[in-house]
Amino acid sequence: MLSHLAAKSVSSYVIFELRCFVSFLIALISCVIYDYIVLHSQVRTVEKLLATFDTALTAAYSQLVPVESLGHGNSASYPSSNTADWATTLTNLLDLLEVLTAARFKLSTTSVCFTSSRLSLVQASALLRIVDSHVHYFVKKQVLLLLKRILLQKAGEDMGFGEASSLTHGDDHMTSDILTLADDVLQAVHTDWLQCVPVESAAIFFGGTGQSCGGSSDAFDHVMLRAVSLVVLKSLEYKIQSAGVCNTIGIHGYLSALLLFLRQRGVQLKQGSHSCCWVSLVFGEQDDDMMEAAKALLLLYLHHRVSSDLEADAVCVVGGNPHCHFLFLLRNISFDHSILLDFLISTETCFLEYFVRYLKHLRDDWEGFRTVSPCLQPSLCLPSGSATALASTPPLRLVDYGSSEESETEDGDLPSGLTQDRLHSDSVVHTHNSHSFDRTVMCLTELRVVVTRLQRRSLFPYNATSLLKLLTQIEAKRCCSQR
Repeated sequence: MLSHLAAKSVSSYVIFELRCFVSFLIALISCVIYDYIVLHSQVRTVEKLLATFDTALTAAYSQLVPVESLGHGNSASYPSSNTADWATTLTNLLDLLEVLTAARFKLSTTSVCFTSSRLSLVQASALLRIVDSHVHYFVKKQVLLLLKRILLQKAGEDMGFGEASSLTHGDDHMTSDILTLADDVLQAVHTDWLQCVPVESAAIFFGGTGQSCGGSSDAFDHVMLRAVSLVVLKSLEYKIQSAGVCNTIGIHGYLSALLLFLRQRGVQLKQGSHSCCWVSLVFGEQDDDMMEAAKALLLLYLHHRVSSDLEADAVCVVGGNPHCHFLFLLRNISFDHSILLDFLISTETCFLEYFVRYLKHLRDDWEGFRTVSPCLQPSLCLPSGSATALASTPPLRLVDYGSSEESETEDGDLPSGLTQDRLHSDSVVHTHNSHSFDRTVMCLTELRVVVTRLQRRSLFPYNATSLLKLLTQIEAKRCCSQR
């Protein structure tokens, strides 16, 4: 009885304090949860803490982030929403939501699946309305970055929580909650929410207020552009994976809306340039985000192809052709196979997962690749303002692949008809005027040779047998097409 009365007293006290000192207490609770999980790994203490504060935090969320829609641009429910104090309160609340979500992802147990730890997923529509209100721009940006990290299952990584567990190993509500978040995002996009998302000019000073000027895409906040793009793409990905309930017309419409948003917010898709280059323009400076976007677009395309008879040209109109995305990626790295190798051995991106899926698609849709490659050739010179630094400067490499100990010639299980002598004679395709189709195949060939060499010497970090098989099949496709 004493314990029960004590818990009720603490709960009543916390509710009172939240009303009086909401910003301070939200920040305090966030720090306490972080301390017990990250620094001390005391899960039971976190469970007790969340059980105690769950009702109060849920009530605070309802007061600070109204659940009911008030229409576009209506900030009537955000008292003093243009003040610094209110912005600070919302910022602290968003930090707390990320800590609560990260704790749920990290621990993957029903014991921390309280109402408060589900708020950022099951009531995301309220967060989306913050973006469509009169609060400060940096708060809107923080909302989108939070939603992006949740959808990428990276909530709390920057805080030291580490990698999240897979959704399939989470609590009982995890999958349905993620789908609820995806539904809220797609519903918002359907009601023209993207037209209300601001994208300001990028500051030219670290921590300052100076703004860059000019009409190039670099003048705009690419962090915001990447966040919005990934929130939409990952929501579509989760939706189609949940049983394919998102039809192909819907996918086409959402990608069209996203492309329109990017054009209106400064991404320079000039007349005559290929629509699929938007991935390189938006994500070229951030490898991990670019791979996530490419993977999501590949999955959307594969679902689209199975469910529809639309031609590749129609997919290119909305910037969704994975062959184009891969060609633009190779163009940005100057068709340098060693950079692909860096991506393969790095754990900082999902490149391996994307690359294997794309190679399977390339193997199965070889004619589609051969068709799109020459059509894309005039567009491979990206508009000014794109991220082409890798194409103009010597690439940074994680390891030295040309050491004297590994310089000897090794064919490495070359497919029939492709000898090492043939490989040297084809090196001319690396000239400036070479066809992108030949340069792509040669880049993949050189990658296979290097990976084979490293694997034979037990220097590759994982078993690459399946990857090498796919690369060999691609080379065999080329040999057959040349006969």
